[in-house]
Amino acid sequence: MNDLENLQRAYAELTVRFGINLQPKQCVIISAEVIARDFVALLCDACYEAGAKYVHVQWNEPKQIRSRMLHTADEDLEFLPEYEVQRFEQYTRETWARIAVTGEEIPGNLEDVDPTRISRTMAARTRALKTYVDAQMSNRMQWSVVAAPTPGWARKVFPDLSAEDGVQRLWSLILKMVRADVPDPVSAWHEHGMRLKKVSAYMALHAVRAIRYFDPTLAADGRASTDLTIGLNDVPLWVAASASTPTGVEFMPNMPTEEVFCSPHRLKADGWVRTSKPIFPLGREVRGAYFRFEAGECVEAFAEHGEATLRSFLDIPGTRRLGEVSMVDVRSPVNQTGLVFYDTLFDENACCHIAFGRAYAECAAGGSEMSAGEREAIGLNESDAHEDFMIGTPEMDVYGIRADGSVVPVMKAGMFVDEIFA
Repeated sequence: MNDLENLQRAYAELTVRFGINLQPKQCVIISAEVIARDFVALLCDACYEAGAKYVHVQWNEPKQIRSRMLHTADEDLEFLPEYEVQRFEQYTRETWARIAVTGEEIPGNLEDVDPTRISRTMAARTRALKTYVDAQMSNRMQWSVVAAPTPGWARKVFPDLSAEDGVQRLWSLILKMVRADVPDPVSAWHEHGMRLKKVSAYMALHAVRAIRYFDPTLAADGRASTDLTIGLNDVPLWVAASASTPTGVEFMPNMPTEEVFCSPHRLKADGWVRTSKPIFPLGREVRGAYFRFEAGECVEAFAEHGEATLRSFLDIPGTRRLGEVSMVDVRSPVNQTGLVFYDTLFDENACCHIAFGRAYAECAAGGSEMSAGEREAIGLNESDAHEDFMIGTPEMDVYGIRADGSVVPVMKAGMFVDEIFA
């Protein structure tokens, strides 16, 4: 076994024992594209070695997905077999842990598909699986998102390298970013988590009730590129690094993770913002997007590339309001690579971002135990979608605003202020 294979095995074991923190006799669902079979096999080994009762792999085949999106009759786009609904009901009832493996075999697989067909299909699936979606977003079971490189993905990130060299380079970077290449990955993760949680503590200490993203760089219209103030929900909690289930099982939802995030108030966003990296609503690339908000609602949006896709996404109920505000230091190991990864797991951990759509209940005190009506009453947004849009830049400042209107600095030139870590 060579060094790469050893590190891939270590990554799989880290995902299972730390990422989802698998409990004895717990069942696991792994979702991945078929091309990731070798890494999935390592994950299965790690699950059973850690005491899993059963592991189910949900294989995704991009050509099959494309075939349906192109050729299914319009009236059948929202169909989902009952057995699929029942399967996810069982996952929820029995609190199966979940590992999602990103890494596309065919980047741009749906680029020529009518985006309205994609949005209808995705929204209908989310509605049908609402019980499971609610459970996962409330952390009732452990879940973690990891990645396995593919030749197609590698060519997108490294167009000047051969597919083989690109895959090797991508593996090397991923293993470093998830800390699988150090002697004690778990200790390294705990140290990293403690640093991120200092930011959460700082926001709580100063009783921040709104944040302002401000990038003074002048745009073509002569205004600052971004000047957006977003109010938080009525009982905000800032979350960083790990999460916990209701029974106290701690897990790491994203590997890598560099963000500190909260759920905004659905009626409190004013100003404008521009994206700083490609975004992928409905699985299609959008670049150079601009959004303007009034009273929490996106009232104006356009994009230099992929505007039709953006508009189809914003037609999904609830997506014109925000479900997440996030801060990421530009010194993030992901950002320091200088690369665009064309994968949200990585690009969202390179810079500040906001998410359109459904809010995280965990980012409100007691939110995971609230009814839908109670969540709405404290300002949490509801939607059939949740999509991260990257907005951070090395020039961006972030300010915290207290209830009395006083301001506390949080980030300067894309970096957390020193006071946070003093």
